[in-house]
Amino acid sequence: MNPEPPPFALEWLARYLRTTSESAVLLIDPEGAVLAWLGAAERLFGYPAAQAQGMNFERLFIDRDRRLGLHRQEIDAALASGRSEDDRWHQRQDGSRFWATGVLEAIRNDDGSVAALCKTVRDRTDLRTRIDALRNSLFAREQEHDERTNFIVSVGHELRNLVGPAQNAASLIALSDDPAMRNRSLEILQRQLTAMSMLLDDLGRASETAGERLRLERQPVIVQDAVRQAVDAMRATIERNGQQLRATLPPVPFSIEADALRVQQMLLNLLGNASKYTPAGGHIDVTASVEADMAVIRVADDGIGIDPQVLPHIFELFTRDASRTTQPGLGVGLAVVKELATLHGGGIEARSLGPGKGSLFALRLPLDVARRPEPPPG
Repeated sequence: MNPEPPPFALEWLARYLRTTSESAVLLIDPEGAVLAWLGAAERLFGYPAAQAQGMNFERLFIDRDRRLGLHRQEIDAALASGRSEDDRWHQRQDGSRFWATGVLEAIRNDDGSVAALCKTVRDRTDLRTRIDALRNSLFAREQEHDERTNFIVSVGHELRNLVGPAQNAASLIALSDDPAMRNRSLEILQRQLTAMSMLLDDLGRASETAGERLRLERQPVIVQDAVRQAVDAMRATIERNGQQLRATLPPVPFSIEADALRVQQMLLNLLGNASKYTPAGGHIDVTASVEADMAVIRVADDGIGIDPQVLPHIFELFTRDASRTTQPGLGVGLAVVKELATLHGGGIEARSLGPGKGSLFALRLPLDVARRPEPPPG
């Protein structure tokens, strides 16, 4: 049996319970009714002592835990073994929650019967926040690992598909004396090498974006000039695909504060994407405008559109709708555009009414504050 504490210890304990802002101390009976509301109980739970008196402590548990009977289980465990520990969400009077560590201990009479139970609670929402942050970080790393694995598998698969026909073509060139056969084989080999080059370009863009996120060389970039450069670079390819390319730009120049090479990278990806998914005879339209504090460049096509199930994921790495194209690629181009746009403080959005109804991509980049176009007079 423990000796009686000296009077000064009881005085200090009473002072602690009056002044502590860290620990809530509750005395409850074996049925859970509150007998005493001490320490930081009012601050943590929001109930004044007069209102808490006689209240069942199950009201401090969130709805799910009450439905599971965890308030009763906690009492039963303390009655059976003398104490019960828990880490859980608790609910305040106003309905808000906080994460708490708690201990419920049985206080026994000299004959061993339970006089009351003492519940000590500390708010550790900060700890829970750190734990959640670590879990999210771990989950993100696991996702990154999975993406890298899928990435490697995709590269191996696509390169294998390209290398086989190229090897066959090279063998025919070496073995055949028929000029027509050699020319056809040479065309196949050239197509496969071009496809491999495209694949390696995709890989290079993906790695470059991941490795140089903080290396933007910002400078004033006139939007009209950037669009014209991209259109000129893509025009021959798009016309070779039997498509028409049109650009409609405002007459008054306006600029963005951006990395000029990255802007070209984004525009070339968007134009290349439009050409890839637009059949011969189709149209690709590029427009530029100013909306609030953003320059908006839109690339629209009347091509094969985007399936509604794919549209929400169109900017995710490795997303490809196999039903839309048989051309090579890892589905990284639009992911690169999104990452670069975000890095510039802007964004990218995609719209499509569905398969066969074309697509529209809107690239938004912040205007150069010092060179925003003057509003019209009046």
